[in-house]
Amino acid sequence: MNQVREAANQAAQPGHPGARDARIPLLVIGGPTTTGKTALALAVAARIPAEIVSADSMAVYRGMDIGTAKPTPAEQRLARFHLLDLIPPEEPYSLARFLTDASAAIEDIAARGYLPILCGGTGLYVRALLHGFSLPRTDYADATALRERLEARLAVEGLEPLIGELLAADPSAATQVELPNPRRVLRALEIVTLTGLPLAEARGRAPQTSPRYRHESYGLLCPRPVLYRRLDDRVDRMLAAGWVDEVRGVLTRLRPGSTALQALGYRHLAAHLRGEETLDEAVRRTKRDTRRFAKRQVTWWKREPGLRWLSWETAMDFGAVALVLTRAARRLLSGRDV
Repeated sequence: MNQVREAANQAAQPGHPGARDARIPLLVIGGPTTTGKTALALAVAARIPAEIVSADSMAVYRGMDIGTAKPTPAEQRLARFHLLDLIPPEEPYSLARFLTDASAAIEDIAARGYLPILCGGTGLYVRALLHGFSLPRTDYADATALRERLEARLAVEGLEPLIGELLAADPSAATQVELPNPRRVLRALEIVTLTGLPLAEARGRAPQTSPRYRHESYGLLCPRPVLYRRLDDRVDRMLAAGWVDEVRGVLTRLRPGSTALQALGYRHLAAHLRGEETLDEAVRRTKRDTRRFAKRQVTWWKREPGLRWLSWETAMDFGAVALVLTRAARRLLSGRDV
C-alpha cells in the first residue's frame, strides 16, 4: 500500500514533474457488456490491495440494479466499489460530473494506499478521464443511443419540445444554434447532454497532450456468437430476477425524456407496462438492442489508444486473464515502467 501512497504523495508535491495526479497508478478494465469486467476486477482485488471505480453511465442510478447489471451486494462485500448508486433516476448524470467524481475517487483510493481499478463499459467516460475530451463524436455507443432516442422523440413530439429542453439546459444555445434546423438542435442536445456543459464550453474543450495517470488499459472480448449468447442469457436472468417490477418502480419517478431511460431494456419494458407491446416483443427488442449496443461498444473500444485485448471463453481462460491483469496490477504497484 505504501508504494501507491508514495507515488500519489510525490505527484502532489509542488514542482513535481507532470500533472498533480500524473503518477497515480491506475488499472483500466473495459470492453463490451457481458464480458466479465466486474468478475475480473474482483479477481484482481482478491490478490492485491485494490478498490474499483465504476465507469458505467447507468450504474450511478439508485434503484436500477437488475437492468444495469450492477455489482450485487455479495460482490460489493468482496471489494469496495465507487460511483455506484450516486443519484436517484430522475436526476441527470453527465460526462463532466463523472470526470469530477472519478478523479476524486481515484485520488482518494491511491492516497489510502490501494490501487484504483477503473472498470466499466462506457468508453467515452474512460477515454475522457485518461486523455481528456474534445467535441463529442457520434460513433460511440452512448452518443448513438442518445441520437436514436432524440430522433424518435422528434418524430413523435416535433421540434418544439426539443428546443425547449435544449434552452432549459443551456439558454445561451439560442444564439449559437439554428433553432429551426432539427439536425442542429439534435446535435446541440447531444453535446449538452453527454458533457453536462454549456455548448460553448464543451466545444472549447481540447484533449490533453499527456496522460493523467500511469495506467495499463485492457479490453475484454470473446467470440461474437459467445458474446450474443451471454447477452441473451443475461436478459433472461434479469427478467427472472424481477426486472419488470424494477422498471415499474422506476417509471413512477421518471419523465419520458429522462436520461435513466437510456439504459438498455428500460424503454421497451416501460412500453410493455404501458400496454404498448407484449412482454415477448419487449424482450425481443431488448435482446436485439443489447446485441447492437455491444457491437457498437466493440467498435469504440477497438479505437481506444493503448488498449490491450484479452479474450476468454472458458473458466480456464478466465483464470489466465485474471493472472495477466493481476501481474499488470503488481507492475503498477511496484512503479515499474508499463
